[in-house]
Amino acid sequence: MNTTMIALHQKHGPLVRTGPNEVSVADPNAIKSIYGAGTKFRKSDWYSVWQGHRKFDIFAERNEKVHGTQRRLISRPYAMESLKELEPYVDDAVDRFMGHMKDREGETVDMGKWVQLFAFDIIGEVTFSKPFGFMEIAADDGSFNQIEGALRSASWIGQVPWLYWLHDFLSPVIGNHLGISARHGSLRTFASKEITARKDRGTDRKDILSKLLAVHEEKPTELDDNAVTSMATSNIFAGSDTTAISIRAIIYYLLKNPECKMKLFEEIDAWRKAGKLSDPVKLQEADSMPYLQAVMYEALRLHPAVGMSLPRVVPEGGTRIAGSFLPTGIVCKLTTL
Repeated sequence: MNTTMIALHQKHGPLVRTGPNEVSVADPNAIKSIYGAGTKFRKSDWYSVWQGHRKFDIFAERNEKVHGTQRRLISRPYAMESLKELEPYVDDAVDRFMGHMKDREGETVDMGKWVQLFAFDIIGEVTFSKPFGFMEIAADDGSFNQIEGALRSASWIGQVPWLYWLHDFLSPVIGNHLGISARHGSLRTFASKEITARKDRGTDRKDILSKLLAVHEEKPTELDDNAVTSMATSNIFAGSDTTAISIRAIIYYLLKNPECKMKLFEEIDAWRKAGKLSDPVKLQEADSMPYLQAVMYEALRLHPAVGMSLPRVVPEGGTRIAGSFLPTGIVCKLTTL
């Protein structure tokens, strides 16, 4: 790093040098510059660990042209209007969840576990038109540990991606010793089995898989079978975990701040008395509740669902962040100080 070009405040400023070619950024104003639409900050090699050998990966793809093409291919299945069609199936999962909570009234319940069971079953409903059945047996099939292991693994080996690729090269001889491999292996196999099962039983629902398969039929070479499987895997891996984390954060911070919990209850009660809420509450209704929305956004601000730095590389010509010039090639990582 050319330290003469970078004026970094080592302890208290918005920029902190964390390596010979890395800077941690704690400046809210920098978010749009680094991650905004049309930004020239490309994804760092950290993402290669997440992508592995996948050819189709919306999250990890580092080539902006390829990424743009992939996003356009799946824009219709994941558009808000398409997702709203799935709300009745989410309502079914909510009803089942509330039934299980009522059955356990008076008992000690691990809400952290239960919201993940709930989130996983929702992903099954909206992606494959069938819940995974985790709430029914009050347990998962080992997927939770695989996801947790993959996230823990990626959190460190993403910092040294060359080690991941060395392990990948040697794995035919030494075997697999990295949890992140579950994203490319066992969880992908799980998704593939669910796709096959969903095709065999059929459905009249317009679930996410049916929308992906429609794009596949229209553009079979651009969104091939492997790409469909990759998207289904991402739903299972990322969709369930981030949903569960977000719900946990909301519950946790409400319990930590009882005055906020009471204010939310008051809003809910007022809306119910006014006849403005369905059972379960509809998305449009929840979107109109100002305090509920504030609670959700604040919980996500305090505890983001993705607790990783999502590093980006300074583009050609360098850039200025928080009053300091960063030359081309510097890796920027978001952080809080």
